[in-house]
Amino acid sequence: MSDLTNNGRRTTPERIVLVGYGPVGARFVEELLPSVRTGRVQLTVVGAETAEAYNRVLIAEYAVGHAERESLEITDTDAARQAGVRIRTAVSVTAINRSRRTVTLSDETFLPYDRLVLATGARANVPTLDGVKRLRREHLVPTDAAALDWAGSPLPRGVTVLRDLADAETVLEAVQAGKRIVVLGAGVLGMEIALAAARAGAEACVVYHGEIPMARNLDRGGGTVLARSARRAGVSMVNHSRAESLLFHIDDDGVERFDALICADGKQIGGDLLLLSCGVGARTELAQLAGLPVSTGILVDESLVSWGDPFIYAIGDCAHVAARPLPGAGAAASRPSGGPSGLIGPGWRQADWLA
Repeated sequence: MSDLTNNGRRTTPERIVLVGYGPVGARFVEELLPSVRTGRVQLTVVGAETAEAYNRVLIAEYAVGHAERESLEITDTDAARQAGVRIRTAVSVTAINRSRRTVTLSDETFLPYDRLVLATGARANVPTLDGVKRLRREHLVPTDAAALDWAGSPLPRGVTVLRDLADAETVLEAVQAGKRIVVLGAGVLGMEIALAAARAGAEACVVYHGEIPMARNLDRGGGTVLARSARRAGVSMVNHSRAESLLFHIDDDGVERFDALICADGKQIGGDLLLLSCGVGARTELAQLAGLPVSTGILVDESLVSWGDPFIYAIGDCAHVAARPLPGAGAAASRPSGGPSGLIGPGWRQADWLA
């Protein structure tokens, strides 16, 4: 490369582009600041949200009024900028040109890189329900990253997930107004929201397919105790119910709004807000578009290097760390199982190590 001397040392800063400014991305920035200050690294951060990095673990607390907005902040963006980090928010990466080592942004500008770090995180899963438009990712031939993301189809009014600040503010408004909140899914997040909403005076109902809530975390006895405690707290618990479709009414402004959830056995559960709490999936759209190997996440080796490109890395919930398959291995060996942990700790450790 032209920026290397004869002894292999760089004569210009290494250009690193970080895609994603969530908690894992923010930790990576923090750990790389010494190299930025000394001029060894030129770091550019691209974040799709307008907000600075915040702690997603506390999103549920914020959504029910138990945490202030300021308590979610986890980084000093101004200090990072003063150190020399270039941070761009409210803009997203739409394409990776691996041969030229550039990324294309949603504002039609380009950024060159020597190393590209993907910290795109995870998205909330949207189940198949009549009344909710949902892109079938496996049937698409994408022209840009948005085409592979369910977020390309906005959820109906009165239906939300809980993944970012905008989602949390939608839930918070409903909780503060004492509205009827229907939670589809009885995992940790769904139960946390329902219980907190009930304590705040809202009418909460949890709908789930299994026998007990939090079935991945509790045995039958523990789940039964939790369901009983939730009912005593004012939460309606509707088990053995598979959601199938939604009913809507026409708002005063002529827009359809959620009215009720219909289950396979005919139950109709009315509400003002439907919260979809059905797990998460790694955001692999950008990597998939670039032709990088993906499974339940962007496939990287133990050094967090993409299986398909030595200049691209992935950290956090978007990454799936697995040993590269041996030459001649079958398809099963090249598609390891696993998925996002939903925990910040492992992502932080990856960010620390990679930086």
